[in-house]
Amino acid sequence: MKLVIIGSGNIAHFFVPRLQKKGHEIIQIYSRELNHAKILADAHHVVSYTDSLDEVSQDADAYILAVKDGALEYLNQTLSFKGKLVIHCAGAVSLDVITNISENAAVIWALYSINKKNLPSSNHIPLIVEAKTDTGLRDAMLLAKAISENVLQADTHQREMLHLNAVLVNNFTNHLLTIAQKLSEENKVPFDILHPIIQQTFSQIEHILPSESQTGPAIRKDEVTIQKHLKLLEQHRAWQTVYQDISNSIQETLD
Repeated sequence: MKLVIIGSGNIAHFFVPRLQKKGHEIIQIYSRELNHAKILADAHHVVSYTDSLDEVSQDADAYILAVKDGALEYLNQTLSFKGKLVIHCAGAVSLDVITNISENAAVIWALYSINKKNLPSSNHIPLIVEAKTDTGLRDAMLLAKAISENVLQADTHQREMLHLNAVLVNNFTNHLLTIAQKLSEENKVPFDILHPIIQQTFSQIEHILPSESQTGPAIRKDEVTIQKHLKLLEQHRAWQTVYQDISNSIQETLD
């Protein structure tokens, strides 16, 4: 397929080389920053690039909106590619946000934290696909399978729930690790001493369900230790609340 990429950030850097490798032609790259479009275009031998939405080609088979979630509404009011496949890449945004551009709307969302400075080499990065039309679904699945071997079709509710789960396991988990890092720094103990138990936590999910491997004072209902930990966090009220709420949730979930 002939493709136009709207955006030059992390997802664009991830998608472009993989799509090209499978024979899809990137005919143009758009970015608000012309130099950013040029860098991506030059890196992958794309001839045309622009920073003007008025100059975006009408000749593509599909348009991939690899932009921040907040930019989709503006593009929906600005672009028009009637009948063409238009794909956004956001996990928690409705398809309806781009149907002004084209009724043939779809989503290809990477269920992974993509960073253009450290792009994944794996061919099994999960991609979640949803589409408004049968032809849109067929073509979006074709593009997704060019990017990854791990592709799942989902409806809107399923995609939203997967996005919620991704926040829990990635963003929230990373925040807990950040709290542990800062507490280590404050108390002059090495954070890297925790690396083995962190690695254990994530490696064991390959063999046992998280609900079956829960340990710690909350599941033991060890109130003495819980109160001791809460006292150690008394200078950080927000973290204290996080600790208490998660402890309560562990007990309620596993009762």
